[in-house]
Amino acid sequence: MLKNRSIPMLFAAFVLGVSFAAVSAAADKGGDKKVRVLRISSVLPETHPTHKALLYFAEKVKERTKGEIEVKVFPSSQLGEQRDAIEGLKLGTLEMCLSSTGPLGQFVPVLDVFNLPYIFRDVDHMHKALAGGPGKKMDEEIIKAGLKPVFWLDSGTRNAITVKKPIHTPDDLNGQKIRVMPSNLMASTLNAMGAIATPMGQGEVYNALQSGVIDGWENSPITLYTLKLYEVSKQFSWTRHFITPDVILIGTKTYDKLTAAQQKILLEVGKEAGAKQREYWAEAEGTAVKELKEKGVVFTEIPDISAFAERVKPVWKTYTDKFGTALVYEIQAIK
Repeated sequence: MLKNRSIPMLFAAFVLGVSFAAVSAAADKGGDKKVRVLRISSVLPETHPTHKALLYFAEKVKERTKGEIEVKVFPSSQLGEQRDAIEGLKLGTLEMCLSSTGPLGQFVPVLDVFNLPYIFRDVDHMHKALAGGPGKKMDEEIIKAGLKPVFWLDSGTRNAITVKKPIHTPDDLNGQKIRVMPSNLMASTLNAMGAIATPMGQGEVYNALQSGVIDGWENSPITLYTLKLYEVSKQFSWTRHFITPDVILIGTKTYDKLTAAQQKILLEVGKEAGAKQREYWAEAEGTAVKELKEKGVVFTEIPDISAFAERVKPVWKTYTDKFGTALVYEIQAIK
């Protein structure tokens, strides 16, 4: 019997509409005091370290606004997949969401620079880019799209996770249907590596692996562990082809309705929550690998990823042909 890990888009839209109406109706609770409710849509489960950071964010925002703002976190794709949530932010039917840069790149194409395979040497390099010029430029581009970055998050490295056999070389991916996030660049990357890229929402992956619709997917040990996808995919190969951040977004339509003081608090607490999330992530990753090994997951190290990096060069060229090389060089120059 298949485990249902997804919410149909029609039902998600219904939930969004009903929730929005309920939130609006409850805006006057507490007598004359107005309480603004901000819902955060997340595809991650409650056991994920990022969810812990979102709860920290919610608690501190409520505390520092003296109850004027109440943040409610909806995990496990309760309000739909990431692309649905981003569209909700732009329409004003949803207030906030967690997004990976893959789906967000469909709305802010230049952001795909953060999705280029092997663009970052390691996670520390990524954080330096986010804190520096490249990050500031991306923030500006995201704002132009009607969205406001509140804080950036760690999501580790993305790696090949397969059902039947480990991946040692790009040739091992030949003919394998690998799920990727809904991102043209990410799909192009897996295709260039030799796989058959299969875009789909995270909530659909468990059933797709279990039924053989796909042969694997790509993500981090933490996501493999917290979503219990080790039950249907036990080969983890450290390809480290993407090091991409996640980001908490608020819709500009929602953000502009906040007072200047509330906006300041939201961003200040966001910065603190981002730092907390990195702590939570570092603690959780080692534990996840240990637990996964005990559950039968086989980890395959790839000492030399040069063959993978060579295969994906056309993906870089497609990006630089469209947006130029300046931003890519700026990221690579960061020490």
